[in-house]
Amino acid sequence: MAGPVDFVLLDGWKDMYLPVVKLLEPQLSPGALIVADNTEMADTQPYLDYVRNTENGYVSVNFRAREADSMEISCRV
Repeated sequence: MAGPVDFVLLDGWKDMYLPVVKLLEPQLSPGALIVADNTEMADTQPYLDYVRNTENGYVSVNFRAREADSMEISCRV
């Protein structure tokens, strides 16, 4: 895929969030936003651990839309 990529929406199989992001990372532009849906599900934990670790090049916050529905919004730095 030709880059750069400025925005990614993750809303599929939760265990694929991290592999998809790692696949796209070489194409992510500085400041690219990644929005991951349904991050309250257990299968998203490896992804959350990765984007919440600033050593991996992201600033990340959780946005709770409803009690059982949240999104992780991450910016590539």
